[in-house]
Amino acid sequence: LRAAGVAAPLALVLGLLLALWRTTRRWWLRAPAVAVVEVFRGLPVLLVMFFGLLGFGWSAFASVVLGLTVYNMAIIAEILRAGLASLPKGQAEAAYALGLSRTQTLLTVLLPQAVRIMAPSLVAQLVVLLKDSSLGFIIGYAELLRAVQNNAWYFGNTYFVALFVAGASIYLVVNLSLSRLAHVIQRRSTRVPVAAVVDAVDPSAAPSPTGTDTGHTTRT
Repeated sequence: LRAAGVAAPLALVLGLLLALWRTTRRWWLRAPAVAVVEVFRGLPVLLVMFFGLLGFGWSAFASVVLGLTVYNMAIIAEILRAGLASLPKGQAEAAYALGLSRTQTLLTVLLPQAVRIMAPSLVAQLVVLLKDSSLGFIIGYAELLRAVQNNAWYFGNTYFVALFVAGASIYLVVNLSLSRLAHVIQRRSTRVPVAAVVDAVDPSAAPSPTGTDTGHTTRT
């Protein structure tokens, strides 16, 4: 699980950067990001692990982290890009009307909403990452599955089934915890209304809770 614990934050950060890179308006800046995403999400995770182990001469741990990171960062980038694309255009237009730059609009208005909307998909991808960490068994990395197998060989057939059930239970507990987290995030997440964006930038422009305009006095 250590490799998954290292690869998960790396994949999230790099995936976020790739998603932002893919939203650039100039095609010649966007093209390299598209190429990176398409290449790495099309490569088998195990192949990338072997590339790190045999091509770079890295340790088994570093090779597992490499494989998990580059594949999942590409998927996470696509998840976040889809989240950004699903937002109403009025969100960006309202931010631009208030004088926010494109970068400010993306980072403070659009991206937080996209993350909340796609949180279940992001957590589901982290579950995939965790399960893919068992592929490290093939290249000799001492992850959970290999530890279970080594103990099964040591203790013999008496505890063979019990040890593999224990290993499976650990995976299930972690995966179910992540799934529960995704459910909680999805239940609590709400789209940020345009009025909230207006209020954050110019409080005097936002309507008061009673429905009256706080920025102007009403003549009688």
